[in-house]
Amino acid sequence: MPYDDRQATLGRRGFTGLLGAAVVAGLTGCGSGGDINPSIAETRNVQHPLGNTDIPVSPKRVVSLDASGGLQVSLEVGAPLVASETLDGAVSVPGYLPRPAAGFQSLGFNQPNLEKVVKLAPDLIIGNLQRIKDLYPQLSAIAPTVAYENAGKGKPWQDSVRLIADLLGESGKQDAALGSFHERALQVKSEHQAFLAKHSVALVRFTNNELRILRGPIFGSTILDEIGVRRSPSTAGAGGTDTYYPINREHVGLLADADVILYFLGGGAFNAGPDQIFKSYTSNPIWAQLPAVKAGRVARLDPAAWWDGYSVSAANTCLQQFTMTLRKLPQK
Repeated sequence: MPYDDRQATLGRRGFTGLLGAAVVAGLTGCGSGGDINPSIAETRNVQHPLGNTDIPVSPKRVVSLDASGGLQVSLEVGAPLVASETLDGAVSVPGYLPRPAAGFQSLGFNQPNLEKVVKLAPDLIIGNLQRIKDLYPQLSAIAPTVAYENAGKGKPWQDSVRLIADLLGESGKQDAALGSFHERALQVKSEHQAFLAKHSVALVRFTNNELRILRGPIFGSTILDEIGVRRSPSTAGAGGTDTYYPINREHVGLLADADVILYFLGGGAFNAGPDQIFKSYTSNPIWAQLPAVKAGRVARLDPAAWWDGYSVSAANTCLQQFTMTLRKLPQK
């Protein structure tokens, strides 16, 4: 998300004393209890969108300025994550992830605080390009800092999580987890092959102001593609963006081409508003006449996995929810 004026002010202020603070932190043995001397730690050079950086081979104190991949992959592979941005929705850390270690600090969402990062004495800072680019010089003065592109724009989420795990020195764990996920996806595809061959599926999201058919590189949409789900023609409707196609209340009949409707409310920063939008759409008489609704093939999903998901743990959760959902739906 774009930085607001408050963040811009934060990025400009206080840098005069920031380098001094970083030096003090280093002279005191990594400030808050760190036991690594950066001058003798084994490092390796990595190239990223903002340059080349020498990072620890085995980082000991990681700070993530990314509430998606950085947070989720770090927890998933057991990296020493001392602090991270967290989600701004109904949950800050999704329940499908391992719990953060004792002492973990949430940095909120989209509100980087340089002074706080200094006090955390990280030996590695990671984050998506959108979060880091404006503060890269300041962050690099605190600790080795690496930026990466989040999934989307043609980049599969599997590649993104593999890259993040590599920065953390845990590529082996992530590769093994991805392999297990692909095996499980094939099992789900095989189990429901007959049903999926006969029924098209629409994945939709109710936001604070509209209904959206999800498609393209959005996480939940790629999970459906992974298991060979046939999408309804309306999913490819002209207009909207590469990740969604909006439908207003009067045109909800466009979903008549879907044999199954899977939906969730909100996700991201949306909390209360989607409930009202959901009621306004589903109270429309046209909604009641949709073939999927009349056949009882409409099911609600968890937005934490299907929208905010950005890890193998999230992908496995989606597979589990999908399987449980299809087992409950009428099969004819």
